[in-house]
Order: sequence, then C-alpha cells, then structure tokens
Amino acid sequence: MAAQKYRLAPPDVHDNNNNNKKLYRTVDYVEVNTNRVPLINKEEIRQIHNLPSSIPRWWLVIPCLLFITLPTASDSLLMNDFIVRRYEHHYELKTLRKKERTACLQVSTSTLDYWYLEQYSPVESGYNMVQKAAAKFNVKSSSATLIPSLFAIVLLGSNCDIIGRRPLLFLPFIGKIVRYTLMIIIIARDLPDGWLIACQAVEAFFGSFGIVMLSALAFITDCTHESERTRPFLIIEVIVLVARVVPVLAIGLWLQHSLYIIPLSVCLGLSIVGMLYVLFIQPESVQTV
Repeated sequence: MAAQKYRLAPPDVHDNNNNNKKLYRTVDYVEVNTNRVPLINKEEIRQIHNLPSSIPRWWLVIPCLLFITLPTASDSLLMNDFIVRRYEHHYELKTLRKKERTACLQVSTSTLDYWYLEQYSPVESGYNMVQKAAAKFNVKSSSATLIPSLFAIVLLGSNCDIIGRRPLLFLPFIGKIVRYTLMIIIIARDLPDGWLIACQAVEAFFGSFGIVMLSALAFITDCTHESERTRPFLIIEVIVLVARVVPVLAIGLWLQHSLYIIPLSVCLGLSIVGMLYVLFIQPESVQTV
C-alpha cells in the first residue's frame, strides 16, 4: 500500500534579485503524526536568515537619548543658580566672596540662628530674602508647567502606537530649542520672571526627557525579540546614568568661573543636532504609520 503524501504550504523566500521562490516539500503519513516535519532544510533556513530585514536596529535611538539627556541634566542646576544670582542683584546683594556666595544655603528659617541673623546680620538676612524669593519662583514655575506636562504625557504618551515613535522623539527637541533660545534672550535683555515661567511652560507643552525615554523604550521593544531586550535596556540605562552625571559636574565647575550664555548655547546646539538627527536619520519602527 502506497504511503499517503501531504503537501506543505509553500513559504515565500526573496533572493537578492527580488525574485520570489516557492519552497515545496511533501511528507508522508508517519512524519505528519510524529510532529517532526521540517518545513525547509538547513540551507534554506540559512538563506532566510541572510535576507535583509526591514526592522531598524535598536541602537539607532541611542543618539536621541544622548542629545536630550545631556542638556536636560544641567537644566535644574543652571536655573537655580541663575535665579539666586538674579535675586541677589535685585536685593543689591551681589557677592564678592565665595563665603557670601554660599550663605543662602546655610540659612535656616526653622532655628534660632535665623532670628539672630535677621536682627544682627544684614547680609545674612538679605540672603534669607533671596531664598524666599527663589522658593516662590519655583512654586510658580512648577504650577505653570503642571498642566502642559500632563497634556504631553496623557495625550502624546498614550497615543505612541498611533502617531509613531519619531514624532515623540522629535517634539521634545522643539521644546528644548524654544526654551534655550528664550533663556538666552531673557539673560541678554534682563527680562522679568514671567518670561522664565513662560519658556518653561512652552517646553513642558512639547514634552521633555520623559517622552523621549518612553519613545526610546518603545522603539527598542519594536526592534527586538522578547528574549533579546534585557541587554539593550541595560545599555540604555547605563548610558542615561552617565549622561546625567557628566553635565552636572561640568556645569558646576563652569559656573564657578563664568555665567550662563555659553552653557545655554551649548545646550541649544545639542538640541538642534538632536532634532536634525530625528528628522533625517532616526527610522520609524511602527510599520503602520
């Protein structure tokens, strides 16, 4: 009695000349029932593995993270130092010595030393006014950026799979460029505090580091298999950690000798380069977009 033959569904393989090749194979009844049916042989498997893949490489998102993390890490340090110096000038307490420069950090309004300084040390009590004014500014700034930040996270982050990864990588760089441009103008023209709050609110509206990090992790997820994601995620975390530490050290040393125009210009340049990278090099991993 002749063995019954079965014909398997032919997979399509594209060779280097873009020609479709059908792979056929027939198996007998015994192979079907033992669940050991090799669809194609080893040579054909090797040909499939050597075919060019349309999925982008996961490491292409690393420059985006670097270009957004380096300026973001120094934002708080630059802003806090600038606000303290700004109110020093406002209260005519421009310092000449390093000891006086750190007095604001040494004042505490919850101890008896505060009352002594308030009555017998005009310089120290003046720095207490600087500290109060800086704290009020930080409260106003946080309140002004709250709603735009929620808008960016809820609206943009929740629709990441619909609008794609590249738009979410691109928009935060626009916010950074607007922020640093306005900061340079504010410092050069000595504009009031409302302009500082406005530039931070505009940046929050476009999203910031959190949106880029979300999109980067989603991009890696799209470009890797589940069993291969541990190493890329670990590499990304290490890169972000290093990129956060180095700018803080560099800016801290820089501010001891110079002011803000040059570091803000460097941050602006990094943001422009990051925007151009996303615009011309960064691929899209969501195929339906």
